Amino acid sequence: MGLKVGVVGVGYLGQHHARVLSELPDVEMAGVFDVDTGRAEEVASRIKVRRHTSISSLVKECDAVSVVTPTLFHLPVIEEIFSVGSPHVFLEKPIADTLENGQQILNLAKKHNVLLQIGHIERFNPGLEAILEARPKPAYIEAQRLSPFGLRGTDVPVVVDLMIHDIDIILSLVNSPIATMRVVGTPVITPHIDIANAWIEFENGCLAQVLGSRVSMEKLRKFRVFDREGRYFSLNFDTRELSEAKVTLNPGSLPQIDRGKKVFEAEEPLKKELRSFVEAIRFSKPVKVTGEDGLRALEVALEVNRLAEESLKRFQQIPSA
Repeated sequence: MGLKVGVVGVGYLGQHHARVLSELPDVEMAGVFDVDTGRAEEVASRIKVRRHTSISSLVKECDAVSVVTPTLFHLPVIEEIFSVGSPHVFLEKPIADTLENGQQILNLAKKHNVLLQIGHIERFNPGLEAILEARPKPAYIEAQRLSPFGLRGTDVPVVVDLMIHDIDIILSLVNSPIATMRVVGTPVITPHIDIANAWIEFENGCLAQVLGSRVSMEKLRKFRVFDREGRYFSLNFDTRELSEAKVTLNPGSLPQIDRGKKVFEAEEPLKKELRSFVEAIRFSKPVKVTGEDGLRALEVALEVNRLAEESLKRFQQIPSA
C-alpha cells in the first residue's frame, strides 16, 4: 500500500500538487480539501479523488499532507492539522507570513516528530543542482527574477513572492553571515513593493546583487556565480541552460579560459520536488529544503522588504525641485 497523502488548498498551485501526487508511484491520494467547496469538488472530480469537507476529515486518512494555502493561513492550517494527527508536512513557500509564525510551525513539526519540507522549488532545477554539486566558493552572485504582472501572489511583496527563491539559493551557496544590506524598491501596481534591488554583502566578502520584479514586460530567470577559484556559472532557470567557464592563469601569457555549456532535460520541477518529499518519508531521509532553511530565507526576505520600504519613505521625503 502506498503512502497516503492529501492536499489542503487546491487553488492555482494546489491543483497541480494534487495532480502530481496522484501520478506518483507508491502514493495513494487520500483526497483534497479547500474552503471553496466548488473548487475542491471540481479538482477532486478531475483527478478522481475524494473531496473532504474538513481538514480534520482529510488528516485522519493521511500519512502526509501538502499545504498550498495563502501564506497568511499557513500557521492556523498547520495548527489544525496537528490538532488532529501527526502527518508529515510539505508546506509551500514562504514558510509563514511572519518569523514568529514560522518559528511556531517549526516548533509544532518538532513536537510531533514529523518531516517538514518547504516548497522552494528552484532547488530542484537540474542546472542549479549542478552548480551546488560543483561546490563553488562565491565571490559575486547576480540574480534576476522578473515577471509580467499577474494576480497570483499580489497579497505579499515581490520580495516574499519571487525574490525569496534567489535569497534561499544564495544562502545555500554562501556559508557566511550577512554583514550589510542595501535595498531600493517601490510599489508600481499593488500597495506592496513590486520591484526591488538588493545588495547583500556577507562577512566572508561575497557580494550578491538580487533583482526581483513582477511588473516587467518579459519573464526572466537568470542566476550567475563568480567564484574565488576562477570559475563562472550562468544559469537560465527557464531553459535549464548552464554555461560554465574556468579561468587558468599562466605566468607570462594570457589567461586560458575553458568554456562549456549544458542544457538539461526537461522534467516538471514540482514532480521532482514532491517525489523527493515522498522519498524522504519512505526511506527516512532528510528533506532537501528544511523548515530551518525556509525560516532563514523568510528572515532575510522580510528584512530586504523592510529596507525597501525605508528607502522609499526617504525618497518620498525629498522635496521636489
